[in-house]
Amino acid sequence: MKILIDFSVLELPATGVAKVVTGLYGGVARDFPGISLEGVHRRRLLSDPPAGVRRERIGRYLTARLWRRYALPLAARRARDAFLHFPWNGGVPDLPRSVRVITTLHDVLPLTIPGYFSSSEAEDHYRRHRQRDIDLSALVVTDSEFSKREIMRHLRVRREPVVIPCATSIADVAPGPGPGGRSYFLYVGGLDPRKSVDSLLRVFYQLSADGALRSRLIVTGSSRHAPPPLLALLNEGLHRGCVELAGYVDDRALAGLYAGALALVYPSRYEGFGMPPLEAMTIGCPVIATRSTSIPEVCGDAAYYVDPWSERGLAEALRVFEQDGDLRMRFGRDGMRRAAAFSWRRAAETFVHVLEECADGSR
Repeated sequence: MKILIDFSVLELPATGVAKVVTGLYGGVARDFPGISLEGVHRRRLLSDPPAGVRRERIGRYLTARLWRRYALPLAARRARDAFLHFPWNGGVPDLPRSVRVITTLHDVLPLTIPGYFSSSEAEDHYRRHRQRDIDLSALVVTDSEFSKREIMRHLRVRREPVVIPCATSIADVAPGPGPGGRSYFLYVGGLDPRKSVDSLLRVFYQLSADGALRSRLIVTGSSRHAPPPLLALLNEGLHRGCVELAGYVDDRALAGLYAGALALVYPSRYEGFGMPPLEAMTIGCPVIATRSTSIPEVCGDAAYYVDPWSERGLAEALRVFEQDGDLRMRFGRDGMRRAAAFSWRRAAETFVHVLEECADGSR
């Protein structure tokens, strides 16, 4: 069996999707050495490719659009009888009918989140493109039962999407030193509105101002594309001295942050999976999260859940976790047990099994 992989996502600094590509194909290469794996890309890779996967840089002088339109189909024809995997939410170009396409749709949250689109035209455009990806795919893969239901609710499928839960390799890196100073809560993730970081900041500021919370909040990730109101809130926290912006951090630094935190606070209202809670649980960091969308699939009963729309509930969770060391210890232990259920070995086995079924069905 041959698999050709669109490595475009690895042209960016390590995102959640890049970690999934690296973890999944690292597992396939390690446990199924008879499978030929090759990643193709246009630009220099900024994320480490998985060990055991050959890579080829092609069409480097083409624009991204032309690369997808011409270079990828050429690589697919040259590979012969290979599966061609698009692991980054679609983007399938016109291909020869003989090419068997795998598309990973991590989520279809734009169709789930009320008011996401600025116009009906924008929604129609998104829906048409995702439907086209599905129509051109022999197999659709997703990360959670929640995402599978949403794909089937909003789009037409010939075959049910296959759920392959993500895993994490963060426990394999030596954690960097912690930030030092007074105790802290940690937020890891994006800063787009669905993450509800604005609610977390408002709650944090009020508790700090009232003297009900002594800890600080460390926020990771780039604030470059944060909405202006959220930037204003972040700057307010910096001015008050109760918020620190860590920026982009690699896995070594992130493991150190998880290891020293009172808890990861994950107030997101909409997730297709939720990698930060899984990473935190793997390290033994307690998790405060919302009981929303896919998050309970990841955390099971090992997270302290709050209502995604209740700032009062979030405030109470922060107070309790700062004061109760036994509670933190219990959720840390429970989280490590829960995280053990997720592995790239198991994900790779499921992935290869469904590909073998797909190959048999196409003969």
